[in-house]
Amino acid sequence: MTSYRFGIVGLSWITSEPAGEATHPVLGPAMPHTHLSGLARIPEAAVVAGCDISADARQLFIERWDTTWPGLVVFDDYKRMLAETELDIVCVATPDHLHGQIVMDAAAAGVKGIFCEKPISTHTDEVDEMIAALDAHNVVCSVNHTRRWNPTWVAAREALRTGAIGDFVTVTGRLGGERAMLWRNLSHVIDMMNYFVDADPEWVVGELQEGFEEYGLRYHGDGGRDAALEPGANAYVAWTNGVRGVLLGMKRAVASLQVDLIGSTGTIQVTDQSATMQLQTEQGLVSRPIVPRYSRIGMEAAIADLINAVATGAAPQSPPLDARRTVSIIDGILASQAAGNTRVPAP
Repeated sequence: MTSYRFGIVGLSWITSEPAGEATHPVLGPAMPHTHLSGLARIPEAAVVAGCDISADARQLFIERWDTTWPGLVVFDDYKRMLAETELDIVCVATPDHLHGQIVMDAAAAGVKGIFCEKPISTHTDEVDEMIAALDAHNVVCSVNHTRRWNPTWVAAREALRTGAIGDFVTVTGRLGGERAMLWRNLSHVIDMMNYFVDADPEWVVGELQEGFEEYGLRYHGDGGRDAALEPGANAYVAWTNGVRGVLLGMKRAVASLQVDLIGSTGTIQVTDQSATMQLQTEQGLVSRPIVPRYSRIGMEAAIADLINAVATGAAPQSPPLDARRTVSIIDGILASQAAGNTRVPAP
């Protein structure tokens, strides 16, 4: 069995927190929800190094994980980690606006694969630079839009692809609450819309929440920490394959993530907990649950998917070009707001 040496850049909770206990020991351990708890489930993965500017984060990383992977080394500079440690795969989990240069430097350092937190970047121009660097160095990259490895979402897309609801016409995605932030959490909803549509966005009409009318065209957040620095947004999106979509992401709405797929003969409603199909019959709409089958979920499945892509050359489930579609729609929303909420091309 081939072993892959992993290095982690950014040691916050999203990478470092253990999986914890299940509701009852009879159910085994809880499902992993962080990079390291997912890596710990994969025999081929050997974590050897971690990097963070915080000494406390570095120490906690050692305390939590050195028994799983003895001999862990830590750095406060990711460039030193890349230069001084032999790595096959790097996980990049820094604040949202700091992914770009790290991904490009890791690609140039000779790693085989990169697992990058979402959004891949906060601007499409930087995404294009990242993709060029990955292609130049022949590095596989997967972006952690987590629901691409969650069973209800995967099963819903498989049903859609079989034509279960006829011709795909419209997709709606919604998320509310204080953390309905355009880059930090609305990127999850936008990615799911793209996941189902599977085409490039063509044009966008967008509206930022009240108080952000003059936000401009560039990101002004702090990497996702302070929710007040990022607007919520509504948008109408057109894709090149003819599907149309509505994003409902104002913070004052209820904090519930849901995507609805509307076809010519039925609908599919998807959440993290369930996927339900409604089919048009002579007697009216008939509801049917979509029941996924799986043995891996979330972060564990995402890491395993990337390892398989590195080993076999297969495309990962969340490649950079797909992740670019999400950033393109976000940039389109900003451009539409700046142009008086008019229709604008997606970058």
